[in-house]
Amino acid sequence: MVISIASGKGGTGKTTLTASLAALPFDAVVVDCDVDAPDLYLLLKPTILKTKDFYGSKLASIDKNILCKVWRLY
Repeated sequence: MVISIASGKGGTGKTTLTASLAALPFDAVVVDCDVDAPDLYLLLKPTILKTKDFYGSKLASIDKNILCKVWRLY
């Protein structure tokens, strides 16, 4: 099962909801993909197994080929 929590607006409770779900007694992989403020680790105090550097630009772009592949998975 995949549960994704997303919103374009800040302060809507995405991190709080994600932390609450992660605290349930199930094995889970939790990924905080917020490039501006990835704060989930502040709530969960996890053992971080892997990190990746992020390099972005001021101009956002969407690769429609990648987006279409992702949508086909679900």
